[in-house]
Amino acid sequence: MAFNLAINNDIAVITFDDGKVNAVGFTLIEQFNNALDEAEKNAKAVVLHGGEGKFCGGFDLSVMKSGDKEKQHELVSKGADLIVRLYSFPLPVIVAAEGHSIAMGAIMLMASDLRIGKDADTKYGLNETAIGMVLPPFGMELAKARLANTSQTEALLFSRIYQGNEAVKAGFLDAAVPQEKVLATAMRYAEQLKMLPSQAFAASKLQLRKETLEKMKG
Repeated sequence: MAFNLAINNDIAVITFDDGKVNAVGFTLIEQFNNALDEAEKNAKAVVLHGGEGKFCGGFDLSVMKSGDKEKQHELVSKGADLIVRLYSFPLPVIVAAEGHSIAMGAIMLMASDLRIGKDADTKYGLNETAIGMVLPPFGMELAKARLANTSQTEALLFSRIYQGNEAVKAGFLDAAVPQEKVLATAMRYAEQLKMLPSQAFAASKLQLRKETLEKMKG
């Protein structure tokens, strides 16, 4: 996997691209945490970019379909910790999602502060019910906090997958733009958000999300 952290002008750009669907496995989670450690020390905003034409297709299926219950539980637990960290991260977190963001990928969107996606032909959503799974509590509580009330039944129970402005209306994205403008738009927002007083931003985020974070951890 090509994983890269670049910090310029106080913006940390974390790019992860495995050439496929950017499945979330143990290695990627470790790389994310290391990059977030560095960003917290040396940046004022973070941009997550899944590479050209992609974002994240969910947990690593080689683990989730392996039959090894211990490994599966460990991966989901570490993934939950990462999501809690992103949702409570003291810096603004902006996503540039040029491609499909399904399951854990959609949860990563909901854990971020501002989400820029593609305006067409790209899937955003939670497919757990459709594949016979129940969304873990950390994902369910996050979805209840971030998705529009009018979209929660179809998104969480019916596994509806959204595209473009439908994903904005549902609450998975904040803006949908042409693919060639996704990263540039995210960077433009990062330039604005990095100017916010850091201590006030971090404290306000924790105050705003305290109840949801407690439920996610529980």
